[in-house]
Amino acid sequence: MQETNWVIEETRTAHFTDERLKKRYLSLLDSFTQSPNKSIPGACKTWKETLAAYRFFNHEDITPKEILSPHYEATLGRIKKEKVVLIPQDTTEIDFSGRKTLDVGYLKDKNSRGFYLHPSLAITSDKVCLGLVDVQIWQREELGTRADRKDKPIEKKESYRWLEGYEVANRIALDASDTMVVSIADREGDIYEVLEKMPSEENKAYWLIRSSLNRKTLEEGNLKMQEVVKKESPIGEIEFELSPGKTYNRDKSKRAKRKKRIVRQEIRVCTVKLCPPPRKGKKLNPITINVIHCVEKSPPSEEDKVEWFLLTSLPISDAEAVINIVNWYLCRWQIEIFFKILKSGCTIEKLQFESFKATSNCIALYLIVAWRVLYLTTLGRVCPDIKCDCVFENEEWWSVYAVATKKPLPKKVPKLNEIILMVAKLGGFLGRKSDGEPGPKVMWIGMQRMRDFTLAWETFGPNKRKSYV
Repeated sequence: MQETNWVIEETRTAHFTDERLKKRYLSLLDSFTQSPNKSIPGACKTWKETLAAYRFFNHEDITPKEILSPHYEATLGRIKKEKVVLIPQDTTEIDFSGRKTLDVGYLKDKNSRGFYLHPSLAITSDKVCLGLVDVQIWQREELGTRADRKDKPIEKKESYRWLEGYEVANRIALDASDTMVVSIADREGDIYEVLEKMPSEENKAYWLIRSSLNRKTLEEGNLKMQEVVKKESPIGEIEFELSPGKTYNRDKSKRAKRKKRIVRQEIRVCTVKLCPPPRKGKKLNPITINVIHCVEKSPPSEEDKVEWFLLTSLPISDAEAVINIVNWYLCRWQIEIFFKILKSGCTIEKLQFESFKATSNCIALYLIVAWRVLYLTTLGRVCPDIKCDCVFENEEWWSVYAVATKKPLPKKVPKLNEIILMVAKLGGFLGRKSDGEPGPKVMWIGMQRMRDFTLAWETFGPNKRKSYV
């Protein structure tokens, strides 16, 4: 089966030392996308293709940067078409504990081995994932103490990745001058050197960070940041659905399951001048930043309230602007979904390479695959009325439509969301009113089945088909 059009378009700027490497790159990306949850032999179909895949990932000229660069450029092109783009960044562990054949670094302790992945995703305010703009991959070679880390300059700390993530977002903002770019980070990104990046000719990207520290301020009475914002009157409320997950019970004594529920938060906002923390070898300056306090009004008795302190360089001119900012922070959850697709869908922690180089190269390719699954999942919700042939090849939607409806093909091209739902149902989505929208798991299973139906259509279906206009 020939590479699909989206693969060709996405990799148009790919450049390798050997043209055969580029052909293999396109072929692997297409195969992995069509079978995201299969092993490499399962995705490649033949033993010859499987051997070629292993040679590609072990090739001395292949690196994650070479694999991802064309995708970065394609993502930038999509970013330039948007008015607002959010770039959440986050870190996840890639756990290979127990794998004696793979030489990798430490995770949390001496018994856990693997490495770390820190991607930056570009998404719209409607939660459509436009692609990756940066990926940092590193190993922890030694387990240091908190005191050891405290004495290191910021450039030598693992936390420096958050500053590098902001700088990537800033380069995007400088390149896409007509697009507002907002770098988003969770609590690990609460670093003073990032907060210093206030809007200027050099710092075109804004930042939005969930605070982890109750920082000292230079306000009257030497109040801390949280005390200052809590004294303000509420400016409005926000409501959203909280996904199920894990939390702590009220007394913090043990982990508990968090049920899905509707959260209503009260919002307060203020501007404060922060007292700089001490740094070995240099002196930091005070900065003035905006603080947004979001606290749940009536949490269930058995669960802790949902409360955030958000720090931002974005202007907080009125209540509408502040509520927009909080809604943008809620989009950060897309990167958690991305990690779930990468680990549960693409099963990257089951890869059987014997070198860190080949493993990281293969994961780089799967990062593009995970983006494609997330992109299709969200695009169908946000743009349900566009024609499906903007995303799917004719043979893809023809075969899915025929299998799902048992009817002749329609004279008009169906809407995107119609085909998205059909693909999801192939993956086990029931489509009942109470089921909501299809998630990534049913989409990646459905996409795998779609590939088989498409291959059958190309082999046994009509030889010719009139083009749709």
